[in-house]
Amino acid sequence: MARKFVLTVVFGMLFSTLYLFAITISVPGNSDFVMYINLNNIADQELTTIFQDAGITPIISVYGKLSFGSALNLSFFEELEDFSLKALVGSPIGVVLPGKIGDKSLEFLLNYVFDANVRIPKLTVNEATMVTIDNKKFYIIRSKDNIYLCFNKDISMFTKDMLNSKISSISLSPKDDVVAYFKTYKKSLIGELLYTFGDYFGIPVSDELVITKKGENYRLSATINKTFSDYEKKLVLTRRGILKGLSYLDSANVIVALGTSDIEDCLLLSGDLDMDIPQEIQEVFEFLDIFNSIAFSSTLDGYFAFSGIYKPENEQDAQFIASLMKNQLSSMGYQVLVENQKINIYPAEIDKTLLKSITENASFILSMNYSDEENSATLNIKTEILDNGNLSITGEFENLAWLFENIEEVVEAFFEETYEEEWEYDEYEEEEESDEEYEEDYTTEETIDYTTEEEYYEEWYEEEYTTEEYSYSELEYEIVDEIVKIFNACADYIRDQGAQEVTLEDLYDYGYIDYIPDYFDVKSAVMNDGTVYVVIHVDVSQYDVEPSNIVDILYYDNDIYSDIINGKISVFLYVVPQQE
Repeated sequence: MARKFVLTVVFGMLFSTLYLFAITISVPGNSDFVMYINLNNIADQELTTIFQDAGITPIISVYGKLSFGSALNLSFFEELEDFSLKALVGSPIGVVLPGKIGDKSLEFLLNYVFDANVRIPKLTVNEATMVTIDNKKFYIIRSKDNIYLCFNKDISMFTKDMLNSKISSISLSPKDDVVAYFKTYKKSLIGELLYTFGDYFGIPVSDELVITKKGENYRLSATINKTFSDYEKKLVLTRRGILKGLSYLDSANVIVALGTSDIEDCLLLSGDLDMDIPQEIQEVFEFLDIFNSIAFSSTLDGYFAFSGIYKPENEQDAQFIASLMKNQLSSMGYQVLVENQKINIYPAEIDKTLLKSITENASFILSMNYSDEENSATLNIKTEILDNGNLSITGEFENLAWLFENIEEVVEAFFEETYEEEWEYDEYEEEEESDEEYEEDYTTEETIDYTTEEEYYEEWYEEEYTTEEYSYSELEYEIVDEIVKIFNACADYIRDQGAQEVTLEDLYDYGYIDYIPDYFDVKSAVMNDGTVYVVIHVDVSQYDVEPSNIVDILYYDNDIYSDIINGKISVFLYVVPQQE
């Protein structure tokens, strides 16, 4: 376990507590990277005890080139799998152990971390001494103040020349609250990784990462420095503060907010998601290209919210999507609100004041939290584009292992309960269908009379609740007839021609309508599953009619849902693909 930890340290993935030591560490100035970490209060105290027993200050500094060098050989992966430091021998990496360390103490430590019988010859100050471990060579240099372990010959040469003032040096001074420090020169390790996964504006040239700890709370701060062309820098700066104004649930356990530029073509967000998000809300992902930024927030007890800031040029499309969502989600207990160039979808039972706005100047936000009667845990990560175009990453986390373990348990319990309810519901439906089949087989004359009487009351109800008893104008009925005609023509066109977008011109060209009404407009969108959504906009402002009357006639006489948006009547239609 301790050897695994040491290897992790060398690769820069150690999080621990730093104690203030009045030391300064120097490394060769031609290094690609430098870092220091502290082993004083790690979870596994075994390695720290070894350092203390050897009288060695528990700070490890690492420097060198971002390359495998000659370490990448046939035995590399085998030794890496066994978490052996032998895997690093041959790589252009050096390790600094601070302080005046005796030969026997150093030998004791190396025997432990390499799990080998290491014999150290007498060391000469500022000279490289070769040591062999299982036929592999590495080098030890004792300076006036420190010990340098050099894993290949070139690093030993760089280090020796630095100590003899032949090349420049880089000085590090550990701070009292810093857990780990990592900085690159001439290359960007973090930046290149982000570049590979989508942050490809500008060329990353260097990184700086600092992790601090206060109590059990860790804080992370990273800066990725870049060079830009004027064109790409201008593009990047337009994304500053792109999340400002997005809404999220105040009590959310999970919040994700991001710009859409890098995800609008992502299949994950354009297909069916295997998540506990209503299918109707998932359809918002089909329209990601109209949004500048989006946010999702949810609680572990089942509340979910979506927020999206749409582009000004997509105002009409946004109104269409909002009306579509409102039509489908109102019966599911969700409310859809459009205001300030933003669409919010949230549970209707939640007061609007419980929606909070993002005020940070961020380009990405991930927040997770969970607590019970005994423990609590958090994870917060934010990225921000700085004034000069560089990328800043900040984070805060506490009790992460407990967080992931407990969130996983809660989510699994939630889904098990959900699936159990669905199973019971399906079982109930099967029993109900069985009872209905039994009743059909043994229908009596009395039952037939009862059904007839029931049908009579249904007919009476329909007659009583049509629009005939209200006073609507003849013109309003004529407009409704025109709407119904276009409505049916759209449906027929899609069923005949297949899943594709439809326009008034298409209806006319294919002979579904005789002329194009000048106060109609048709918009449509095709989903991945072949469903086609259509909205028919009708501008009746030039006529002496009441739009709400037309909406009522459409609904009560024709069973067609519509709404009034920006003074226009918007009629909604969706056609599902026919099952073969």
